Amino acid sequence: MKSILLLSLLSILIACNVVKFKDKHATKKLARKEIVPQYFDEDSLHVKYWKGGSGPTIVFIHGFGGDALMTWEKEMETLAKNHTVISMDILWFGESRTNKPAILATQTEAVEKLLKKLNVTKASFIGQSYGGFILVDFALKHPEMVERMIIANSPGTTFDIKELDVICNNYKVKSIDEMFVFSEPAKIQKLVNLSSYKKPHLPKFAMKQSYDIYFAANQKEKINMLKSLPAEQERMKDISSLQKIETLVLWGESDEIFSLKSGQTFANAINAKFVSIPKCGHAPQIDDHESFLRILTAFFK
Repeated sequence: MKSILLLSLLSILIACNVVKFKDKHATKKLARKEIVPQYFDEDSLHVKYWKGGSGPTIVFIHGFGGDALMTWEKEMETLAKNHTVISMDILWFGESRTNKPAILATQTEAVEKLLKKLNVTKASFIGQSYGGFILVDFALKHPEMVERMIIANSPGTTFDIKELDVICNNYKVKSIDEMFVFSEPAKIQKLVNLSSYKKPHLPKFAMKQSYDIYFAANQKEKINMLKSLPAEQERMKDISSLQKIETLVLWGESDEIFSLKSGQTFANAINAKFVSIPKCGHAPQIDDHESFLRILTAFFK
């Protein structure tokens, strides 16, 4: 009898889209806190963003994979109690897009235009992974707009790109973009193993649904974002001005993509406080959400 019930439940899960169901549930949950999705359009720029709460502004910038809702749902809900929270789908993820070149500078420009549209002249920020690169570029260009910032698992311009060769060898890929942009849903498991300390096993139907929603679109642009990043880092080589901004560099201690040492090197270069979370990989907000959120809440109090 139990096996029949389990098979029935599995059939229901496969038939419905679990990822879409989760997003709808999260959207309704945030709406009860008056955090709602909105849209900004200017020329070819189309940005989906979330905004809610009241008080000093915190801007959330997510990284590769997923979107603003998937990455920052719990953080927005918690911090909106005492802050105005803003989180956009970065370009070519979620519902945001433009016909401009798929490079870091275009992402930074989109953040600038959105904040200008929302009349935000100064805010605190958090950027995770690729979102950290966007934030560093934004802070270099607009230091007057940055009150405080958290850079999570993103090594800025002090990172030696050759370290990524080790990952490529370990995971048997030719270049790092193969780990983040792929044509087979099953490869999501490899990305999860790379990003998470816990390395949870994903069922095939969940990988297929996640792939269709988060990974299938805009692959050409995503590859270009990764391939152009070293040149963008060279452009941002002088980061001395970041020393004037109160910054916390936050790290998952067991990050396989960017090592703990690379995070410490970046923090030292900009005179930032460095905090690591044990038993966490590249996405500490997933591996140990309670610790991650506690650190954010204390920094942005």
